[in-house]
Amino acid sequence: MSVKLTIDDGILASCPDCRIGCVVIRDVNIVGSSPALSQEFLKLQNEVAKIYNIEALTKLPPILAVRTMYKKLDFDPSRYRPASESLVRRVLQHKGVYYVNSAVDASNYCSLKYLMPFGLYDLDKIEGDIRYKRQHGGMYVNIGGNQVSTDGKPFLTDSLGVFGNPTSDSRRTAVSLATKNLLSVVFAGSGTAETDLCQILEYCAEILTRYNGGAVEAIQVAGAGKE
Repeated sequence: MSVKLTIDDGILASCPDCRIGCVVIRDVNIVGSSPALSQEFLKLQNEVAKIYNIEALTKLPPILAVRTMYKKLDFDPSRYRPASESLVRRVLQHKGVYYVNSAVDASNYCSLKYLMPFGLYDLDKIEGDIRYKRQHGGMYVNIGGNQVSTDGKPFLTDSLGVFGNPTSDSRRTAVSLATKNLLSVVFAGSGTAETDLCQILEYCAEILTRYNGGAVEAIQVAGAGKE
């Protein structure tokens, strides 16, 4: 079954150049850790630590583009820091990254490489079509197990409710060793060209399948000029 991903008109009205992209991968084999991926990830962290400066982090074009997207959606990036920014800050502060499993680690690798928020979800726990919209009222349990208000924040939603946003995903759709089908979503920064986003998605698909196997079923972009 193909995945239908759209962006709500309310988000496009506030952020006309908003784009998100997704990759669907079937029949993966996720393991607790991949020595090859861990080695590659550590190499990238070392490169990032040499290239970037934490004081100038918010001025980097990819980080600034994501923050601009947040502000257009009235989502304070200083209070609700984009997941990609939190990740690179940990690296620059020499705190290291959290290793979860071969799928989540591959997704975080891509997020650190491109400085964009990536969400990774168990596709079998998602019901119906997916819509990126601003949520009004309600709560959800985030991936850390905490109850968080959804009011006024942009979220990926399905027929069961919210399950992901560029700051913190929900526990309901979390990826585990038992996951067999993956949905990877890239929350592109404001002004990201469709061609650039497609290249990022293709790279993400390659990394996820390299370390988790499976077959890419679909790559798609939603947003400006798509609906």
